[in-house]
Amino acid sequence: MASVVLALLSPCTARADEALLPSPDDIGDPGLSEQEVARIEEPELDPTASGALAPGLEPDGAELAGLLDDYLDEAFPACGMPGAAVAVVDADGVRYLRCLGDVTDADQTFLVGSLSKSMTAVAVMQLVDAGLVSLDDPAGAYAPELGVPGSVTVRDLLNQTSGFGYYESLAEASVGESAGTFSYANANYDLLGQIVEDVSGQSFGAYLRGHVFGPLGMDDASAGSGADSASWAPGHRSWFGAWVADGFEHEEGPDAWGGPSSGYVRASIDDMASYLRMYLNSGEGVLSPDALHQMVFSRVPDPAGDTYYGMGWTTFAWDDGELVMSHDGQVENYVARMCVIPGRSLGVVVLADGNDEFGGNESFFSLADGVTSIAVGGVADVPDVSARLAEHALYNFVYLACVCAAAVPLACALRGRRSLGAAWEVALHVALPVSLLLLPRMELGMRLRDFCDFYPDQALVLLACCVLLLAGGVARAAAARLSRPR
Repeated sequence: MASVVLALLSPCTARADEALLPSPDDIGDPGLSEQEVARIEEPELDPTASGALAPGLEPDGAELAGLLDDYLDEAFPACGMPGAAVAVVDADGVRYLRCLGDVTDADQTFLVGSLSKSMTAVAVMQLVDAGLVSLDDPAGAYAPELGVPGSVTVRDLLNQTSGFGYYESLAEASVGESAGTFSYANANYDLLGQIVEDVSGQSFGAYLRGHVFGPLGMDDASAGSGADSASWAPGHRSWFGAWVADGFEHEEGPDAWGGPSSGYVRASIDDMASYLRMYLNSGEGVLSPDALHQMVFSRVPDPAGDTYYGMGWTTFAWDDGELVMSHDGQVENYVARMCVIPGRSLGVVVLADGNDEFGGNESFFSLADGVTSIAVGGVADVPDVSARLAEHALYNFVYLACVCAAAVPLACALRGRRSLGAAWEVALHVALPVSLLLLPRMELGMRLRDFCDFYPDQALVLLACCVLLLAGGVARAAAARLSRPR
């Protein structure tokens, strides 16, 4: 039983995000060496391998609108998300913008997940520009109250080379064996958010409002508590394949797995369009060209693949050598993707108001791939509806089988069936339920409460199995007590 539940409950972790790199001409894009190109893995979709047009010849105006409208009319229903918003921008403005499903206004806000990390990096690089932070100083010099080891520098946090663990909260973070190499962890950017607060003397949200959101005209954007809930696109979690706007809100504080600076900035599609244009305009009064250049090219290789990570962006190249920056975002009830293609002066952002690890998110990212491909003149595939539905049907069948299996010992006890023996009864009704509750931590390194937040239906199945197994033990003990001779 435990092995079945483990197979069910192994979540796909939030993706480390793919990105299209912005390098405006006046920043001075150094390009990629032959050696770098050789080690860069293709993204999930490479439009240049499927008929993308040459830079400068991409569809625009009515042609782009027609192509994207036709694609989204078919792809969005197939994707299955309750709502989404799409924007394509260039250095001069918005080429295309559309809201879909239950998202009806370009001012409605989404939690943008790990897209927040690049905004935190922007804030840190502003402090570097101002001479208030040095990238190679120990991070603890700027946030001494957190007791960070002196070996961890500000640059380590930005490039995710501190050694902090993936599932560790800021309060739990410690330097592990991965120190010095890329290893994705929210705690890196939660600590950077604290550095921004300590150095600036402002809350993280207030700093971003004054120095990033305000200057860029991101009027709906916010970080931390206090956002106007009336403007929210309703976040949904998947319960057994059905979307439920259950009002879930992520906790805040150093004990939370992720905070505003690592994954919980709230922004509208209009806000994100403005944000991406900043990269296409050499910092647009928010960052110096040198700081922007460092964000893209002061990067480290990802040992798990052939991409690079640096300061909130993943970078790679398409087959034709074009530099691309990208990042995916995923929190409990929203998903997102942004990318920048500097050589084409193009940015793409797609936001959705749901999170579904079993088929839904994959369909969303397939849709986002399609939007990017069409924006550069390539072809796009519609997400596979049948695969998503079949995946949920399979998991729901297995969930039901697990619950039924856990109910069998209780049914046997209530019918007075013979005991399996004391050792087996303890293993079945005590050790197994306790093991199931510890499973997320033991097998995934994930706290049970975080598992419940991100995978509510799987957590419900796990807890139901535990309750049934414990109830079977109680019933067996009660039956044994009543059958004892007096």
